[in-house]
Amino acid sequence: MLWGLLSALMFGTADFFAANSSKRIGAYTTLYYMQFVGFALLCIVMAVSGEWHAIRSISGVAAACVWMLVDLVGILLLYRGLLAGQASIVAPIASSFSVVTVSLSIAFGEHVDSLTLAGIALTIVGIIGATMRISRSNGRNSSHAKFAKGALWAILAALFLGTAFFGLRYPVEDLGGIATVWVGRLQAVILLPLLSLLGKWKLSRPNRGDWGNLLIVGALDAFAIVSYNLGLWYEQTSIVITAASLFAIVTLIWGVLLGKERLMWNQWIGVTLTFAGITIVSLG
Repeated sequence: MLWGLLSALMFGTADFFAANSSKRIGAYTTLYYMQFVGFALLCIVMAVSGEWHAIRSISGVAAACVWMLVDLVGILLLYRGLLAGQASIVAPIASSFSVVTVSLSIAFGEHVDSLTLAGIALTIVGIIGATMRISRSNGRNSSHAKFAKGALWAILAALFLGTAFFGLRYPVEDLGGIATVWVGRLQAVILLPLLSLLGKWKLSRPNRGDWGNLLIVGALDAFAIVSYNLGLWYEQTSIVITAASLFAIVTLIWGVLLGKERLMWNQWIGVTLTFAGITIVSLG
C-alpha cells in the first residue's frame, strides 16, 4: 500500500507539472521529452535489475508495442486536456480510465459484483457533474451551463488509457512490468519525431527554462512506475492499484493550492462522486 501511495504521489505531481509544461511549450513537445527522460531512466533501471533478457520474447515485445501505443495516445490526449483546461478538472475525469478497464473486462466475460457496477454508474454521474460549469446569470435565478474546457480531451484520454491498461496485462505477463514500459518508451522516442515530420504536430526544442518541468515530469513518471512495480512484490495487485489510482487527488490538490484554480459548486460534487466511484470500482 505504501509503494502504491508513493506511486500516486509521483504520478499526480507529474501531471501537474506536465500541465505547466504543456502551456509553455505545447503538449506534443512535453510528451516527447517526458518519454525521452523516462526512457533514459528506465534504461538504468533495466541495467541494474538485469531484465534485458525479458525483451527476447518477440510476441511479448509486439504486444507491448501495440498496447503501449494506445497508452501513448491516451497520454497525449491527457496533456491536450491539461493544456486546454484546469488540472483539477481534467485529472479526475481522466483518472476514470479504471472504469473503462473494468467495463472491458465485463464485456469479455469477467464477472463483477453489484457493488462494482454501482461504482461504474457513480463515476459516470460524477464525470457529467465535473465537466459542466453551472453558474448564475447576472444575479438572476436562471442558470446556464457550458462544457468545461479540456473535459472532452480528458474523456477521450480515459477511453484510450482504460483500453491500454486492459490490454497491457498480456505483455506484462510475458515481459514483466518494467520491460513492457521500456519497450513503449523506446517506441515513443522513435515514433514521435517521425510523426512530427509527417504530420501537423510541431516538435520544438525547449528553452533552458523549460527543462526543469520536463525533467520533473519524466523522472517522477518513470519512478512512479518503478514504485508501482515494487508494490506488486509485497501485496496483491488490487491493493496497489487502489492506492495508485488516487493520483488524480494529488493533481487536484496541486491545482488548487499552487495553480490557484477554482471549481464551481457542481464541479466539486462531480469530482467527489468521480473519486468515490473510482474507489468503489478499485475495491470491487
